[in-house]
Amino acid sequence: MKLVTDSWRGYDLLGGHLALDFVNTVSWRLDPARTFDRLDAPDFLTLWLARTDLVPGDPPSGAAEVIDPLKQLRETVYRLLVATDPADVTSFRERLAAARGLAVAEATLPLQWTVPIKRMGDVIPALTLAADNLLRSPDAALVRQCSGPGCGWLFLDRTRNHSRQWCSSQDCGNRERARRHYRRTREQH
Repeated sequence: MKLVTDSWRGYDLLGGHLALDFVNTVSWRLDPARTFDRLDAPDFLTLWLARTDLVPGDPPSGAAEVIDPLKQLRETVYRLLVATDPADVTSFRERLAAARGLAVAEATLPLQWTVPIKRMGDVIPALTLAADNLLRSPDAALVRQCSGPGCGWLFLDRTRNHSRQWCSSQDCGNRERARRHYRRTREQH
């Protein structure tokens, strides 16, 4: 169980949307020397699915078989959010068409299309629909990338004046404030 705890260390659900928390399973994305893909950590996916409530109860087995397709989806969604590329739109459209074929909705308004997760492979279309919901919503305009050097995490900036800079004020924000303080004290001496 220690590996699960270690793989979760330094990771919080800070994106403000399931799709952003999924994209943020890569830590230090913009710093190749520090990049850590949490999906490579044993049992991280099952813990993530439980913590995000995407899979109520015990997640189905077979996580290892979906890691590579999940990474492909994650990177496509990341690129769509930071620099839309026609090739990524095409790739996402194909995934979305497949996901919609599996989707069901409750008979209440507004309709919420979801993919019931009966096997681990259903996680891919479920996350595809979640990403589509974000990409088509007004919230897509609120997506920001953390200003912390090397971080790269994405989040919804719901501040009144849209001035949020960091994924977490306690993490990247604190590091930046400490860096500024260090520079000021060095300049004074």
